[in-house]
Amino acid sequence: MVRVRGIEDAKRLRDGFEREERGRPAPPPRVDAPGTAGATPIVAQDGDRVALDFDELDSALTRLDELHNTLHEHLRRSDGLSDDLGDGKGPVALHMRRAFGLRGGGQDGGVQSSLQSYLDELGALRAALRQVGSTHRAEDEAAAEAMRTL
Repeated sequence: MVRVRGIEDAKRLRDGFEREERGRPAPPPRVDAPGTAGATPIVAQDGDRVALDFDELDSALTRLDELHNTLHEHLRRSDGLSDDLGDGKGPVALHMRRAFGLRGGGQDGGVQSSLQSYLDELGALRAALRQVGSTHRAEDEAAAEAMRTL
């Protein structure tokens, strides 16, 4: 069942059905530009450096590992979403089959492709943070060694 909230919704649905009948894909949904909510500027203390707390970094990486495992489990469980559902008897059964086939499967825009994209991005973030941590640890150890030799 589709809820139509006005003339514009009805026109959009009609245009979508007409495009499907002609074999043309519907345009992608409009997505607003990202905002700055949650963005935090990095401000160096003492004016010329940024201190890295290795315990906090390790804690953050552990949490990201847990989130990665959670996303991976969701991806594993999403295999069932690509299975065909029984068609109903209504006039939109074919359209519903097409829509759910896309949204559940691994094609672009489907749940599986979205989860895989999240996993890829999260993996890149985790690798970058690990690299930052190992680089800073190496620099700290080199600085400590230089101070010991003085």
